[in-house]
Amino acid sequence: MTKTFDVAGIGFGPANIALAALFDEESLYSNSVFLDKSVNPTWQQEMLFNNALDIHSNIQNIPHRDLATLRSPRSKYTFMNYLHRTGKLLSHLNMDLLMPMRPDFAAYVGWVAEQLSGKLQTGCGVERITMLDEAHQHVYRIDMQSGEPVFARHVVVGTGREPYIPPAFEELTASGRVFHLNRYNSAHKALLNKGARKFAVVGSSQSAVEILLHLSKYEPRLELHSFMRRFAFPLKDTNPFMSEIYFPSFTEMYFEAGKDLKGRIDRDVRRTNYGACDMDVLEELYRQLYYDRMHGVNRITINRLTDILAAKEEAEGVRLTVRDGETGETRSECFDGVILATGFRNIGSDSRSVRVPRLLEGVQDQLALDEDGCVQVDRSYRAQLQPGFASAGALVLNGLCEATHGMGDAGSLSLLAPRAQTIANALLQQDHDADAGLASGVAAQ
Repeated sequence: MTKTFDVAGIGFGPANIALAALFDEESLYSNSVFLDKSVNPTWQQEMLFNNALDIHSNIQNIPHRDLATLRSPRSKYTFMNYLHRTGKLLSHLNMDLLMPMRPDFAAYVGWVAEQLSGKLQTGCGVERITMLDEAHQHVYRIDMQSGEPVFARHVVVGTGREPYIPPAFEELTASGRVFHLNRYNSAHKALLNKGARKFAVVGSSQSAVEILLHLSKYEPRLELHSFMRRFAFPLKDTNPFMSEIYFPSFTEMYFEAGKDLKGRIDRDVRRTNYGACDMDVLEELYRQLYYDRMHGVNRITINRLTDILAAKEEAEGVRLTVRDGETGETRSECFDGVILATGFRNIGSDSRSVRVPRLLEGVQDQLALDEDGCVQVDRSYRAQLQPGFASAGALVLNGLCEATHGMGDAGSLSLLAPRAQTIANALLQQDHDADAGLASGVAAQ
């Protein structure tokens, strides 16, 4: 007989690692499994810079917003305990860092993951999820790109969001000359090995600035061109009043808010996360530009107020046709590589979003969709199902619910631990209700 897990987590990044850590510490769901497509899952592997002097290589967050502290400060899975257990605590405190270095935090995430590796199956690229009716008890079937399927009562999708590829570039990603920042390290190194010397960086986000800095520092022979629709790179809003959007109480308020109020809030808080940069990276890039001019070189060109009209792959590279918003002039230029720092896709009905995440397409007929055709999610991050599937377990979206839960679900580390607690509580309550219903049904017979 095929084994059915109580919980199957898809993806083993920070969101699902935080959930697995909670299961372990609270002795919950021992019959669980987590599936990840990577053989050796590493947090932000494609955006890890390896020089401690890079002030732009930090996590943009305080160390206590980790995998466990906000759930239980005494947890063995906190960042502070990682430093203690690995003999780095005093040295780390002595640096007086407001925000941990990104490679150090990646090592922390890996340290926690290693302790939970007994629940992890690697090299498991999930193809799709479907629902089966087994003796009138619905279970989920998880099909892999290779290997046997996995069956589970509850499924927690924690794969992270899909990259957003602007329409002009959608047909150009196969060759490796055009790539999203989530492939930065491997893709740009492959192009450098082929002799690439001229890169375009599209976008005005923190990641765009980090990439410009990284390439200019470690590949000084390169010619770099930044393309943005804005006049300048915007500063991130990190004031403490605005940062209350990362409080669980804000999540509660945002979830209950109507569509108009959500839109009003979104406009107010957008610069806390989207298309905005920390002051340290902006100042460093400005200093780099000044330093280059002082030495009579122009390695980085900032193209402001510029729209990319078309992109075409040619024998010598990728040709961009752009329009200067100031002069109205149109020109074209060829690049060896184009790096897209263009963000990620949320659940929603606009052109940048996705109505139903790809992995849920196999259960789309069972999902309750809103008037725009988007998957509906409850306060506990569970996708809502059509009537008639009351016996089905939970289908949880862990870290994919910005449209319903606010900015804390926009790829941020800030609410990992509280969200894991909310999800675990919901699974336990759902199981309790199912058991109570089964018991009452038996008693009535």
